[in-house]
Amino acid sequence: MQAKAIQTDPMGNLYVISNTNQLYKYDLNGKLVGTLNYAYQGNIHSIDAGNPLEPYLFYREMNSLVMLDNNLAFRGKLNLSDAGIVQATALARSYNNGFWVFDLGDLQLKKYNKDGSLSAASGNLLQFTKSENFMPNLIIDNGARVFVNDSAEGVLVFDVFANYIKTIPIKGQLKVKVLGNELYHAQNNQLLSYRLQSMEKDTMPLPESIFRSFSIEKERLYLLNAEGINIYGYSGQ
Repeated sequence: MQAKAIQTDPMGNLYVISNTNQLYKYDLNGKLVGTLNYAYQGNIHSIDAGNPLEPYLFYREMNSLVMLDNNLAFRGKLNLSDAGIVQATALARSYNNGFWVFDLGDLQLKKYNKDGSLSAASGNLLQFTKSENFMPNLIIDNGARVFVNDSAEGVLVFDVFANYIKTIPIKGQLKVKVLGNELYHAQNNQLLSYRLQSMEKDTMPLPESIFRSFSIEKERLYLLNAEGINIYGYSGQ
């Protein structure tokens, strides 16, 4: 299947966003178990499946969040502008089932409750960056820390109250993955992992040299290329 993005959840399910913005869910054995049945005009920018029972879809161009159930059926929608968010560039589920956004309107990382009420904000992030064109494309909340990825700046790390901690200088990345105490990214035909406490680095050669995206889950490595998705065993976790 040709696709533009993939994601996995803690149960080992694989989510595939097609080039036509259809969403498919496959279980650990590769069986198709769900298809998006919600017709919505717009490009799916990302999916957060940190909670497999309620994946979140982010439509960046529409500045909106769509909530699904575990069968990919529509559960709810929030127009981010109604919550005072001018222009979100990245969105992720928060560990308490709210959500995080980076708002380009005031350059802040913000945490919202599910009803759209604001619960935390970082202040202008330019005070922690070297680039005036700071525009994160990915947010990850692992329950202990929040990771904000910007390809030019690196990965900014925050606590769960939106307080800045540090920047991990991993640049040029559109996709990073956080599993437990490790952060992964792919570069120069290698999979690199960093232990978040010590920042010790491990590398592993990748079985493909050309791919669009990757994910890791349940001792499996997923590589998305122009032809489809290849799955390999991975014992690095």
